[in-house]
Amino acid sequence: MRIAFVNDTFLEGRGADTVIYELARRLGQKHEVFVITAETDMPEENFKILKINAKKLLTENLIRDSLSYFPNIFRFRKEISKLHQKYNFDIFNVHHSSLNLAFMGLRTIVTWHGSPPTKNIARKRWNKFILKSLKKNKVSIAISNFMKKGLSRIIPDYRIKVNYNGVSSEFKPKTKKTDKGYMLYVGRLEEHKFVHELVRLSKETSSTLNVIGSGPLENRLKNFAKKIKADKVEFLGKVSRKDLIKQYQECSFLISASKWEGFGLIFLEAAACAKPSIGYNRGGIPEVIKDKETGFVVKNYLELKEKAERLIKDKKLRKSMGNLALKHSKNFSWERSSKEYEKIFEEVKRANLWKIIIKYRKVKKRNSSGDSIY
Repeated sequence: MRIAFVNDTFLEGRGADTVIYELARRLGQKHEVFVITAETDMPEENFKILKINAKKLLTENLIRDSLSYFPNIFRFRKEISKLHQKYNFDIFNVHHSSLNLAFMGLRTIVTWHGSPPTKNIARKRWNKFILKSLKKNKVSIAISNFMKKGLSRIIPDYRIKVNYNGVSSEFKPKTKKTDKGYMLYVGRLEEHKFVHELVRLSKETSSTLNVIGSGPLENRLKNFAKKIKADKVEFLGKVSRKDLIKQYQECSFLISASKWEGFGLIFLEAAACAKPSIGYNRGGIPEVIKDKETGFVVKNYLELKEKAERLIKDKKLRKSMGNLALKHSKNFSWERSSKEYEKIFEEVKRANLWKIIIKYRKVKKRNSSGDSIY
């Protein structure tokens, strides 16, 4: 198969982009795989990157997004058409639902990573408008049962496939297990992540918190840490993959105050490094953390603080939960996930082929019956 993975960005450290990278480098061992994007800093590995002349679709500015959306979609469509004429792709796997309109009439599968809930009425209507475009697609892929539940309000349940993300074999415990006594947060610094709760937690527990990631709230969070004198918070920004794995391997546990996650890949990466996690009972998080076994799933800040203090004080508990987390992580692999993607791609490709064959047979039968076509 000739497979094209598509997103407006293909950048290290972004969730959907990581999914594309892991799938592309595995499916590229067997198929001809391309990644089509407007912005990238990723290396090629068993796949070819096709950079196009387009812009990032969505930003924090809804008015600007609304005005530029359709021009951007037309630009994407024009660029995609050129590439399709040259490469004749069998499948487009789009990882940004807002791009779906640029692929109408093409053999397209959208992977629904979701978007954080919003109180903005205009943004809610916009998101609903985008989701309705998925009705035209034969199949959509959801990254968790939580995401499928949301999608099924708009798309028939039988046309949604759940395919969990995996974790790369690079994420593993050190040969000699290490615990350097710090909490770890990994992710974007955005509103729905509620990282300020973790800054507050570090201050109230006098525990070190390493924060990996960047985003629009970075300066505000740094100022907040200074204001409340949370001196044990280290903002590390974006780090290399090698350093990220090292941070997982050497932390005491992973902690997140995010109020929304479509899946929760960071909890899985921590688990693969034999570290427990704490996260809220929101989105797809309970599908990744096994409460009271591989970590804790909490309801509010008081519970978050209580469970964090428990893990801070009890090294044996951290170790036992970490071992269970490592075992649990074996249920999630990119090899399994990529095979499932391959199966879905083949089914959609075959369905389109049969549609052509059936149409041809109907025309042939009608013409052989002696009916005049004039």
